[in-house]
Amino acid sequence: MNVYWGYGNCGKLHLQFYAKYNGMNILSKKHNNFMKTKIKVHHRGVTPRGNYWIYRDLQKKLYGRDGNKFISSETTDTKLQKFHFIPDDSYINPLSKGLYNYNMYLKKIDLKTAAKNENVTFTDEDIKKFTGDEYKGSDLYNIAIMEYIIGKEFEDLGYDMLNDNTDEIFDDVDIVFTNMVTNFSSYNPYGKKYGRWFVEDSYLLQQIGKSKEYRIPENVLNKLREANNIIPYKSDIFSWAVSYVDSFSHITDKRYDEEQLILEKDLYDKNIKLIFKFLDHHLHLPIKIAEFLTKRNIPYRYFDLDNDSYNEVFGGDFEIDRDYTNHSESWKDYQDRYNQVADMVKLWISERNLPSYYTPN
Repeated sequence: MNVYWGYGNCGKLHLQFYAKYNGMNILSKKHNNFMKTKIKVHHRGVTPRGNYWIYRDLQKKLYGRDGNKFISSETTDTKLQKFHFIPDDSYINPLSKGLYNYNMYLKKIDLKTAAKNENVTFTDEDIKKFTGDEYKGSDLYNIAIMEYIIGKEFEDLGYDMLNDNTDEIFDDVDIVFTNMVTNFSSYNPYGKKYGRWFVEDSYLLQQIGKSKEYRIPENVLNKLREANNIIPYKSDIFSWAVSYVDSFSHITDKRYDEEQLILEKDLYDKNIKLIFKFLDHHLHLPIKIAEFLTKRNIPYRYFDLDNDSYNEVFGGDFEIDRDYTNHSESWKDYQDRYNQVADMVKLWISERNLPSYYTPN
């Protein structure tokens, strides 16, 4: 089992494409719940425009909590799936699809209920009906259970429930995705006192009873200690930093820059220090992840997104072009904006005296 200790702009989507293309089973977060996705690929290929595709059977199993009861739902489908990539909220390309979709999203949906309303089909009455005994084993039953789990105020499994059901959840998983969320905007982030701060949004950390303490359950730790734990980084520090500045709005959830104006000329002098702090913070994330794992006796290895082999590290027989999810394709018609970001990055690299070839240390 591989465990990908990811963070913003660290190749998570690329690895998801890779895993699906190779028919791997994935464990990831769905709100506060565990989603296991099993894929059987019948055919695969590349379109004339260069998009990878698969024709596959897909089985999704969502694990959740209902009071003191451990519950799950399962749905299946078979279809042709294409892999598309468009950068989210790109500064260099101000017409990026991510920003457009976000603006449309704000206009149409109440943000307080947006996540809960995602993909909701059934009313409360429908859910009550289709989770009855007469529908057990049917697709309607499983879809209703899945929507019920998602609608349960995103309730965590909790330490004991995850610990007791570790084998069921992690069985047959090839790649576990976990996102190491860090709060760039706060020097005293939420959960620091209780063991969450560095991974404040990680679903592997679970609350112990009604206390404020969060830990990885012991049975999960045992799985992680036997797994291939992978920390990604980019050795090409220049391209890494350009992509990070380009994604500043997206990575910071638009906390500073809702309208993609962070680098406009009249704001440049004011914001360059903020951008440099932002780059400093994220440059050291692989090292912080390594420290987090070391404290828990979890072995790990670094993975260079620019040079290391996906086949050798993750398994699989099929490769996906390393640049398939690179932002640079969307920048071609915006050379002036690219040069502005590139000049800022060169200044940051010079002031920090960073090597052109970076390794975490």
